Amino acid sequence: METQIRQTEAILARLDQLEIPYELHEHAPVEKATDRYDMGLTFDACVCKNLFLTVRNESNFYVLMLKAEKNADLRRIARAIGSSRLCFGSDARLWEMMGQKPGMVSPLGVIHDNARQVIVLLDIDLRGQKICVHPSDNTKTLVLEFSQLERYLHSFGSKVMFIDPEKAVENL
Repeated sequence: METQIRQTEAILARLDQLEIPYELHEHAPVEKATDRYDMGLTFDACVCKNLFLTVRNESNFYVLMLKAEKNADLRRIARAIGSSRLCFGSDARLWEMMGQKPGMVSPLGVIHDNARQVIVLLDIDLRGQKICVHPSDNTKTLVLEFSQLERYLHSFGSKVMFIDPEKAVENL
């Protein structure tokens, strides 16, 4: 729990350093993004789901952020990014690379990806939206403008790709 608190504090400190405006909400644990609807935790923002993915030989790692109501068709997404078959990354790799646990995955975890191995895949339909995202803690939600998430990711030099699983990829 203490590690989780430090990780969240590091994320909030970076947002503050970058002067990125956000709202912070504390609540009961949210295990799945779609649970937010039943729990009344949408905060008038777009609810997103986040997945930690890899290819079979673990040569590439990804954090995928999609609108919660979208289907994460891994075959289609793999084709869209020009990759081989995608699968879920292990809990151990998630912890090692992003300092996150299952149920708490978020692109904000790139703060812990010192080797810059994780590629962030963002749903193109999130552009222009206000979004809900965990700060590596599923009892907290940050609400911020999607463009501010982009600024945060770029501040670390993280590779970011916009995806539309039905179409081609747009590199940032």
